[in-house]
Formats: sequence, C-alpha cells, structure tokens
Amino acid sequence: MNTWLIYLLEDNADDIYLVKKLLSEVHTRQRYKICAFEDLNSLKRALTQALPDTLLIDLNVPDSMGLDTLVNVKRIANGIPIIVLTGVSEDLYGEQAIQLGAQDYIPKHELSGTLLNRTIMFSKERHDMQKNLENLVSLDRLTMLHNRGAFDQHLQETFSEAQRHNHTFGILFIDLDNFKPVNDELGHQAGDKLLKLIASKLKLFKRSADFVARYGGDEFVIVAHHIDNLDNLLKLANYKYQLLADTYCLEDKEGALKEVRLDVSIGAVMYPLHADSTQDLLSVADKAMYHAKENKLPLHIPAA
Repeated sequence: MNTWLIYLLEDNADDIYLVKKLLSEVHTRQRYKICAFEDLNSLKRALTQALPDTLLIDLNVPDSMGLDTLVNVKRIANGIPIIVLTGVSEDLYGEQAIQLGAQDYIPKHELSGTLLNRTIMFSKERHDMQKNLENLVSLDRLTMLHNRGAFDQHLQETFSEAQRHNHTFGILFIDLDNFKPVNDELGHQAGDKLLKLIASKLKLFKRSADFVARYGGDEFVIVAHHIDNLDNLLKLANYKYQLLADTYCLEDKEGALKEVRLDVSIGAVMYPLHADSTQDLLSVADKAMYHAKENKLPLHIPAA
C-alpha cells in the first residue's frame, strides 16, 4: 500500500487532530503520513529535509495572514500541489486562492474524510498532469535538459526573487570548443550523441538547487543558486570544467569507434556583482566565455 507524505500548515491543535483523524479513518488504498507545522519558518525548515506529496495549508498562521500565506508557501515549496483549508466560506476567497496557484480549497466546516481524500488525490493528479504538459514545451528534445525558453523564464524569476530578498546567484555560460569538427568528421549522429553525453553529466552531477539548460547549439547554461562570493563561483566553474573537459567515445559514420578529446570554455558571472539586469548579466557571461575561448583558458570570471 502506497503512503503519501502530507505537510499540514496549521496552528490550531483541534484542526490538526481533525485532519489526521479524518484521513486515518477514510477507506482507501492510499495511506497518509501527516506532519503538522505551526508556522512558515518550521515548514520552510522541513522542506529542506524532505519534500511532501501534497501541502494542506491554513491561511492564518502566526507569521503570515490571508492570501499572503499562499504566496509565501508557493515561494518556498515550488512544484508541490497546495490545497487551502479555509475558515472563510465565500467562494470568491477560494477562487482567488486557485488563481494564485492553489490546486483546490476546502472550507473547514465542510471537511470530511471522503472529501479530503478525494481532493488530495485529484489535486495531485491535476498537478502532475500539468507538470507533464509543461515539460513537453520546456524541455530540449535532444538532450532532455531545459530549453532556452524555460531558461529565460527561470532566470527572470530568479532575478526578481534576488532583487526582492537581496539574494545573490551565479550564471555559468558553457561552450564546447571543438564541437564542429565532430559533426563534420564523424557525422551529425556522433555530434548528437556527444551533446547527450554532456547533458547527462550536467544532469547527474549538479547541485539540487541549480537550473541547467541547453542554450542552443553546443552552448549550455547553469543558473547557480546559493552562490554568495567569487570563491564559490570559481570552485563551481572549475568543477564543471573538470567534469566536461574529457575524452568521449563515439561512433563515426561507418560505425567505427573514435575517441574525441573535448575541451570547453566557461564564462562565470554573479548577480549583482557583474550586472544588475538579466540582459546585461547574460551579455557579460557570454563575453567572459568568449574571453576564455580566445585566450585558451578553461574559464574566465570578469573583474567586478
């Protein structure tokens, strides 16, 4: 029997008891493990340890009130379906919650085990379906990394968040130095295989918070979160260089195995040290990458 982890944001002990009791008594093949949190701070700490299948939230807790609570929860629990449990029975309030990103809402006076179970099941199903549809348009079909459009959106969201909360982040702009000869001499199938191998390394050996995308052609980009100084940026860029600059075994047009020594050039920048807009940040990162390429350097971080 499958068990789903549910996080419940609720500061009322009676309501916590009620939700746990209702879900424990409902007759279903699905079982639930419920962890309750009385405020946003404790929920945020828990989300760094384990991600739940679904979030149930009351909108009025000690450190947040009303629809602002939903906005705050979405910010710290991106990608997790949210169901609002509200003491307000007005449909308009629930509709506003859905407009802000909740999957559903239930007035507390209507709570029952059957309704709660059905809402959780359907909300998770809708959420997963929506994410699958989003992936169809946000993934690069060859490498299965995020594509340019998804990168642009994520960079803008990261930039807005960094401005709002005075955060810093880094960008790595990666170019494969001798990719064209692979296509010309071994064929496009070998070139495609090399791009897939690079993408696999970038996906497998990445920090959990980082966002990796194929920018286009033989260029890749990483939005590196939690980078707060140039030493950390340099360490990350060096690690990526050591990871990607390697010998790869490919098949040529006749199926014969060929070893290809690949080198890469990396431009690394940090917000807000190098630029204070997304466009300028990308421009500086691109120029830093070309500086590395032209000077036969593994990477380059421009002066602040």
